[in-house]
Amino acid sequence: MGGTVLSREEIDRALERVEADSERIAASLVEMDAHPGHRLLRDSALSGRTATRWAEASTAMATLWEQYTTYSNLVTRAREVRARRSRPGDEELEELTQILHGPVVELDAEAIPIERRGLTGPSQVIERITMADLLARMRQAFDTVTAVLAAAESAWSSAVGRLDPLDRRMKAVSVLAESVGEGDFTSLKRDLEKARELVLTDMLTVHATDAIPDIERRLTELEARLRELARIRDEFASRLTALDARLSDVEAAEAMARQTYTAVLEKIASPGLPEPTDRGSAALRERLQRLRSRLDTAGWAAISRETDELDRFAASTLDTARTAFRAMTGLLDRRAELRGRLEAYQVKAARLGHSEDDDLTRLHDEAHEILFTAPCDLPSATRALNRYRQAIQDRTQSREEGTRG
Repeated sequence: MGGTVLSREEIDRALERVEADSERIAASLVEMDAHPGHRLLRDSALSGRTATRWAEASTAMATLWEQYTTYSNLVTRAREVRARRSRPGDEELEELTQILHGPVVELDAEAIPIERRGLTGPSQVIERITMADLLARMRQAFDTVTAVLAAAESAWSSAVGRLDPLDRRMKAVSVLAESVGEGDFTSLKRDLEKARELVLTDMLTVHATDAIPDIERRLTELEARLRELARIRDEFASRLTALDARLSDVEAAEAMARQTYTAVLEKIASPGLPEPTDRGSAALRERLQRLRSRLDTAGWAAISRETDELDRFAASTLDTARTAFRAMTGLLDRRAELRGRLEAYQVKAARLGHSEDDDLTRLHDEAHEILFTAPCDLPSATRALNRYRQAIQDRTQSREEGTRG
């Protein structure tokens, strides 16, 4: 034979590899035959794209088993040749090289048309490939077949389990639509019947162009809209009560903000905050009155939209009022925080032995004077407090450096 002859070590490694491949192929083909998609396609009356793809896949499955038999026989043959001697000679090495790497797999013969062959030329051509080429073809065919099986099983499982529940939902939503006087189910019912027919005979078409999710989405959207309308109808009075309560909350928050603003002006210099008003509660009250007046003239859909908008407006208005209140109390909290820090720094200075330090006493008194004067200048108080803190820190650092020296 031509080409490079494999060494004994290379032969052993190649033989070990093809033996392992042969075992894995057998296990995979058994799993392929037992696949739920195989049983489904084999036992169903198919049509359309599914019938076409199953015809191709079933042929490929039969071919895979034939190719496996060829591959397995070659592995057995190679194993027998290798077993002749513990150390194979040149003849065995050449034969094993030919089996493992040579074109030993004979494919189906292809007839050559008479007009394309000479008078004495062959009437058919036979393609020969290696074991590696055969394995590559088997892998490609296996992937193609299992993709069809998996697609069929997945499409069937996902679709069949949703058709009957969809029918029940459709009936329930129809009743709901009648109760609120809205909802058109003509196109939904037509599309559901088409989907049912497809999934029974052509599940791969269903998988490729699945109408069920779209039907579910449309039905869910319609059901949600109808339930919302029914909720608005049944609970409108309670929603108005909740909005009235929210209005009371806004009025209370605005009142607290105005009251706190007065205290802030007395205690904090230049607070930089706008004066609170009752414009938010006034606007909310006006919109509530308008909503009540439209109850007898507007449909439930419009009432629903306006009520939702009013809910959002009320929440936003209350949040604005509470935010303004928190901003004002924040200034008072800041003053209290600075006072507490001043006291803590004074305790720290005394603990470090600086009670008689005139400079520290002066800095403390400056900060204390600002913080306990109304209105309090918070920026000035912050700067004075920082100076006092820094002076304490400088003295502490100097003492530590003197101790180390």
